[in-house]
Amino acid sequence: MSIVKRTHNCYEHYELKTYQKLFTCDGCKTKGFGERYQCALCGHELHKECRYPPTTASHEYFGYATLTFRDEPFTRYGKNNRKEYSKCCDACGKDICGFSYHCAADNLDLHPTCRNLERKLVINDTAFDLRPAEGSSSKCIWCKKRRISDGRRDVPGWSYLSTCKKYHFHVYCMTEMVYEACMKNREMGLEKVELKQLVRKRGSSRSSSIVETIKSFLKIILSALLGDPTLLISNVFVELVSRGLQ
Repeated sequence: MSIVKRTHNCYEHYELKTYQKLFTCDGCKTKGFGERYQCALCGHELHKECRYPPTTASHEYFGYATLTFRDEPFTRYGKNNRKEYSKCCDACGKDICGFSYHCAADNLDLHPTCRNLERKLVINDTAFDLRPAEGSSSKCIWCKKRRISDGRRDVPGWSYLSTCKKYHFHVYCMTEMVYEACMKNREMGLEKVELKQLVRKRGSSRSSSIVETIKSFLKIILSALLGDPTLLISNVFVELVSRGLQ
């Protein structure tokens, strides 16, 4: 297989585009939707957060910790001397494979889009707090578990828990919704995704008011995770989840 060398600097050719289609950011390597910067020559794409990242940043969840932007992931040598990623995001629990924010003093790491997550939210008179997934007494509405697991081991991460204790979502599970949609459709165009195949029946009926609160919540959180401030993604994914909750 021949290797094609890039002969241009993408940063000189990025243009702001909007497509109602999922993409993989060539900076942080996570999914995005809606607005993105696209290289006019080779098609490389970046989240808006990855196109103009601040040198240092912070997040209310981490208090006064200062996070420094990194354009390369941390790696180590694992089994059979193979290089592997050595850091995972403290918010979503996923491996950091590209751009990130890191605090060396407190050993903290965040994906650029995970930095969009709000510490507190109020939706339909219901208050949500961002908390560590560990130690939660309630189960995530999506995975039906208290702790976050990738199938092999428990992973760190945040949860959104309502003060009324009715709603609990792992941030990890919300990213899984996106990845499941991508796996079902190679072109990653949401209009072609068979949503019914992605929904797991939850085994219990829910009132319309509860479902509406969940839909409003997902509209905000998924848009933050995907770097989509216009909320174009929300209606599609909200229907994906809500059909399985009714």
